[in-house]
Amino acid sequence: MISSKVRLINMLLSAGFVLTWSSGFIGAILVGDNNPFQILFLRFLVVIVLLLPVIIIFKKNLLSILMDFNKIKFIVITALFGQFIYLVCVFYAIKLGLQAGIVALIAALQPVATALLSGTLLKEKLMLRQWLGLGIGLFGTCFVIIGRTLINQGDPLSTWIYLLPFISMLSLTASTIYQKKNVKIEIKLPPLMFIQSIINVIAFSVICMFQTHLDDWSGFDNWFAVLWLALFSTLGAYGLLAIMLRRGELNKTASLIYLEPPTTMIFAYLWFGQLLNIYEITGSIIALSGVVMVIYRRA
Repeated sequence: MISSKVRLINMLLSAGFVLTWSSGFIGAILVGDNNPFQILFLRFLVVIVLLLPVIIIFKKNLLSILMDFNKIKFIVITALFGQFIYLVCVFYAIKLGLQAGIVALIAALQPVATALLSGTLLKEKLMLRQWLGLGIGLFGTCFVIIGRTLINQGDPLSTWIYLLPFISMLSLTASTIYQKKNVKIEIKLPPLMFIQSIINVIAFSVICMFQTHLDDWSGFDNWFAVLWLALFSTLGAYGLLAIMLRRGELNKTASLIYLEPPTTMIFAYLWFGQLLNIYEITGSIIALSGVVMVIYRRA
């Protein structure tokens, strides 16, 4: 029997995880008209600075990682596919006008795509109910896209923007499957996040070098967005994720990801006044119901 204290802790961890995991999409809105790649560069730069005191404790572990080619390859691939490409597409889609809640909805299909591809690549069998849920989830997402296109009178740019969160979702899916295939590679979270942040800083600095215009980041609003993303979306989300996984809550943590779209939609409405049309609301409900069918497990 779970004690009331443990139940309360689990509830607080779950709520914190959903909020911090959804904060990244809100942070993308905070960027506004500014350069999204520049803010992502500064985001990971701040994370590196904040992790420096912690890395001193894991100095020996960090050195052992640097001497292991397989671990370095693992970190590079997960950083590029699980963070860099994913974030570039998400932030750019929101900058081009796609609502954060819809981006979150498409991104939340990642575990569904992982389940689908795992059946092919990792020989993991799916039940008939799960296949049906995959189809319903995809139909709901397409319903959102088609409805938005009809409202915008077939504007080709609006349809094209939807490809960005799909690319981000597939990139994160590739990273997840790669991690599942290399599950024996164990790396502690602080040095993992530290090295991944260095890789992201290098990658985003290359993008910024080829851009003719960089924004002035001396204002409070700009640095608020940077700190928001560094503290909540990076350290907070990944930190709570690690705590929950160590408490043996893998299935519960996976299911919490699907609370991300409605949470993002609510905050986007309360903070920025972003409204959803009837197609987006209906499609979101359909897609999330399909997702529930995929991840549902009987006790």
